[in-house]
Amino acid sequence: MAIVVIESPNLSADQKARVGERVITALQHEGMAPGSVVVLFQPERGDIYLDGLLVQAQMATPTPVSTVAAPKAPAPTPEPAPAFKTKARRSKPELEDLKGQLIKALQDKGSLSSFEAQVELDLKECDWAPATLRRLFTELEDTKLIVKNGQKRGTRYVWKGIASNPQAAPAVKLVKAEAEEG
Repeated sequence: MAIVVIESPNLSADQKARVGERVITALQHEGMAPGSVVVLFQPERGDIYLDGLLVQAQMATPTPVSTVAAPKAPAPTPEPAPAFKTKARRSKPELEDLKGQLIKALQDKGSLSSFEAQVELDLKECDWAPATLRRLFTELEDTKLIVKNGQKRGTRYVWKGIASNPQAAPAVKLVKAEAEEG
């Protein structure tokens, strides 16, 4: 039986399942018999130093150990992520839909940072989200629908069009002046 040990401090259950599945599949493609591969996830055993700098200090409380064994049915997830969030590339219709959601969020909020946009569009777990959102913000800026303010982490994208939740302005009452006779 082959045992693969992965020492990592911060992997979610979904990440462990994906990594374990890929390792098992790769080993099976190399001739390992199904059911003979075990992937063991455990916390790091010590500090990691790289080029003289402390990269990762040992955690005070160890993370629980998880095991992913060969051909097991994946545990049912309470709410599966939409397919476009997990695949390597998104199609044009999916990107257009995402752009529409981004425009709606900008209209509702008036302005967003990239981080706020990820939260609004529920993309916090997507590694591809920051780069994709930058491209979408650039497209909107090129079409003059938004204005980019600030730089780096302080960048905000401000909606220039009509907001869907405009600020309530006081009602203006027009009164017709009476003509003076005389």
